[in-house]
Amino acid sequence: MSNAVKIMLLKTVFLIGISSNAFSQHFEDGKLIFPERRIAAFAYKGADEEIIRSTLPRILTREGGDPGSWVYEWSYLGEYYETQGANYEKNNQFSAAKNAYMTASNYYAMAWFPFNYSPEEKQAYNKHLETYQKAGQFFDEPMEVALIPFDNETITLYLHKPKDIKNPPLVLWTQGADQYKANAYVSVNELVKKGIAVGTFDLLGFGENEKWISSPTSDELHIKIMEYFIERGDVDESRISFVGFSWGGYYAAKLATRNDPRIRSIVSFCGPIHEMFAASEAVYEDMLNGPEGPTLSNLLRRLGVQSPDSASMKKTLNPFSLVEQGLIGQGKTIKTRLLIANGTQDDIQPVSDLELLHDSAENSDLWLLGRADHCAAEYLPVAVPQMADWILEN
Repeated sequence: MSNAVKIMLLKTVFLIGISSNAFSQHFEDGKLIFPERRIAAFAYKGADEEIIRSTLPRILTREGGDPGSWVYEWSYLGEYYETQGANYEKNNQFSAAKNAYMTASNYYAMAWFPFNYSPEEKQAYNKHLETYQKAGQFFDEPMEVALIPFDNETITLYLHKPKDIKNPPLVLWTQGADQYKANAYVSVNELVKKGIAVGTFDLLGFGENEKWISSPTSDELHIKIMEYFIERGDVDESRISFVGFSWGGYYAAKLATRNDPRIRSIVSFCGPIHEMFAASEAVYEDMLNGPEGPTLSNLLRRLGVQSPDSASMKKTLNPFSLVEQGLIGQGKTIKTRLLIANGTQDDIQPVSDLELLHDSAENSDLWLLGRADHCAAEYLPVAVPQMADWILEN
């Protein structure tokens, strides 16, 4: 396959308006603002859009766990569907139980989103994982909870397996700074249906891996997990690939620069590469004081910064740049097969980042997903199945 740019202008039936600068929920003049792209993303994952929109007006505060708080209102829905799931399970209605538990898991995920920091959020996060594991026992092939040794600790990975396929190809999948290993089932299942085993795990610094901090070398975890599966011997070790979204997409791109011959292919989806890490202090100051400020502060906490300001943000983020590390931008230095994808209206990973990474690879495809924002949620129903085909064909 040549290194020519391949542009996919994918079409779906539900394009929505998107605010490019609003990353998460916040209040303006006492009114809750929740970006449209976030609604689309949670609806894609399995929450009901009408329920989301009808719940938002009841939320009066970000803090605490009382009625009217962000955590309470979404956890209330999670508890409702969790109870439904338990009743279905008791009556041996296992398909209905799976669906109810998955719905519960999605609403618990909304309850801790995007911080997973306060005690109330931590409680919702634990329920999110618990209900996902309850649903996993009713997948066509029951989900395996694998405990992988790492750094004298263990890393929890969820292994989603295709039914009746011996030694399937394996994709190791990571999400971003506010979406973790139990947030990806709809996408992951598209790969499983095509005969691919998918292991989802948290990045260092996030989810259940908060005992570490996220650093430019945190892709060492990816290598350890790959070696764990090679040693297990129950997957096709010649067909091991990685997929990363957002912050996970950053590490996917970093992983590609290793040129590890054991990796068959890599997908970097909406991962920052350079521009986000090379901004001025003035730009960072505006970001921290804008609607996305709480989300960025939360990210910086995971990078070891407890009191974020523009100076600490610049000092912390600059070393992440793959350009500053000398890993890209110096010719076609990436040998691993690479797919790069994102919308064209993303301030986190602008098109210049996409092109820079693409031009640094000998064998890569670049998918530009219309005028979508970060991670192109409205295009995923089309893009993810085609991504699965790309992995199988490469």
